[in-house]
Amino acid sequence: MFSFLGKYWTLFLQGTVTTLLVSVIGVITGFLLGLLLTMMRQSQNKILRGIATAYIAIMRGTPSMIQVMLLYYVLATALPLPQSQVMGTGLDRIIPGALALGLNSGAYVSEIFRSGIISIPKGQTEAGLSLGLSRRDTFYSVVLPQMLHNTIPALGNEFITLIKESSVLFYIGVNEVTAEALGVGGTLYDYIPPLVVAAIIYFIITQLLAWLLHLLEKHLSSKY
Repeated sequence: MFSFLGKYWTLFLQGTVTTLLVSVIGVITGFLLGLLLTMMRQSQNKILRGIATAYIAIMRGTPSMIQVMLLYYVLATALPLPQSQVMGTGLDRIIPGALALGLNSGAYVSEIFRSGIISIPKGQTEAGLSLGLSRRDTFYSVVLPQMLHNTIPALGNEFITLIKESSVLFYIGVNEVTAEALGVGGTLYDYIPPLVVAAIIYFIITQLLAWLLHLLEKHLSSKY
């Protein structure tokens, strides 16, 4: 059933590396953007709160595939993106695709952080203020560390979802795992075995990430 791997394994390897690359960029972008949106929503400035709220509503209310394609065509038109190849895919496709994943994930990460803040008793903030800390210092020194610790499981789920959603990037020509599997399936005139291999690769990647996050959660639990 999997005899074709002897000939096409390099394509699946390239697709795996590409998937990991866009996922890492997307996770980092989503985490930082989610943190920024959370701080904007905690701001006393109504404009900042409004911008963050509107952004989250738009990103959560529209399909990720459309977001990927819109960002790709906008950036391809507005900016001279590099044409260099990475694992058989041009950076002019990898960069918009990875950013689109991160911009989408940032909205969900912000919601996760918001729920993490809500879960922290108000007495923690009041204690920081009573000790003479400013509201900003209280947030960074008291609330933020506890929020990050409390939201690790939910963040892990979001990042696993992002890795699986990276498959939509084949619509803009990114040769990630799904695209390579479909290409091999078209050559073999049989899509089932290559797609099974792609599913196994995604499963291994997501289980490895889940294991790493579990170790991080155990470490932080013992620390705090």
